[in-house]
Amino acid sequence: MARETKKLELKPVDDIAEERVPVILVENKETQAREKLVRLTMPEAALPSHRLDMPTREDFEFRTHQPGIDELIDKACANPDLVEQAWEKNSSYRQNVPWGWFFLIGTILAAAVIWSLGGIQKADVQAKKIQVAAESIVDHDAREDREASDLIVQIEAATRKFFGTTDVRELARQVRHSERVAPLMHAHYGDKPIPAQSIRRTTILQPVTLGSRGNFWMEQVELANRETHNLLIEILDSGEPRIDWETLVCYQPMKWDTFVGERPENTTLDFRVYAEQDTFFSHEFSDPNVWNCFRLTALDSEETLFGYAKKSDQTSRDMLEILNLSQAKRASIILRVNVPEGLQSRRGVVIEKMLSPRWLHIDPPDPSS
Repeated sequence: MARETKKLELKPVDDIAEERVPVILVENKETQAREKLVRLTMPEAALPSHRLDMPTREDFEFRTHQPGIDELIDKACANPDLVEQAWEKNSSYRQNVPWGWFFLIGTILAAAVIWSLGGIQKADVQAKKIQVAAESIVDHDAREDREASDLIVQIEAATRKFFGTTDVRELARQVRHSERVAPLMHAHYGDKPIPAQSIRRTTILQPVTLGSRGNFWMEQVELANRETHNLLIEILDSGEPRIDWETLVCYQPMKWDTFVGERPENTTLDFRVYAEQDTFFSHEFSDPNVWNCFRLTALDSEETLFGYAKKSDQTSRDMLEILNLSQAKRASIILRVNVPEGLQSRRGVVIEKMLSPRWLHIDPPDPSS
């Protein structure tokens, strides 16, 4: 038979308030320097407390059905053997060992070893070939070094001989294009004796490529009188060095200042000049649609002429191409110029042909052109 339950009620309880003990604070210099503590005051009367009135266990039923001890024992009992066997079934899986895969992997490894051995043998053969080639290159380089050293000795000897020669005929045998240049040398020196000079030192000696020819050297020497000269030297097929005399003296058929002052009519001459494009169109050359204008100057001279070439001529196109390739828009070239009869332009000349894009004739010029 179910027991009668009682309701929960709150019952006031009067507790005796504890007696408050006064606290006395003793102050000193340190405590006075510190910040004052804030004292919390206690209420005058203690607040009443309430206690929850609950019925005793005998008067109150927590469950509608209390399980018996037999039921609890039955649920707590278990066969440990069955439990562990279940774990074994879930945690292990047995199958046969794949021996075929091991055989396949072993075959691949054996093939790799054989291939590596073959590669090593091929590498040894290749290494021997490379060693032979390297030795050949080293021998070739050593031979070229010896040849270059011998050539440098020959160039320096030829330069010393050139500056030490005083006879024009003997000097002409040591220069490039001697047959063509010998008469020019005789006209240049005339009856004047050529003073012998000794070389104090060689400051620059290096190979240069001119056009498609790589058998030229540039040498700069300082003479005993402190003069410095730049020489272009060609190495002939026989191995003999030949000095370019025309560039050494900057040969001109007539002094540039004399030519500018006299302007001989119907005279065609080949000059080494500096050329740059200009826009000075006057007199017979006033039409810029017909003519290209070029400002012409020479070494060691302040005199200026204006050369004109027709736009339709190949000479005009060649000069523009050379100037466009020059960063300074200025070129050192050899020009054939002419002063036509009755020309009214006081500073104008006609450019007949560009003989060389530099002050050097790589090949002898054609006398018939």
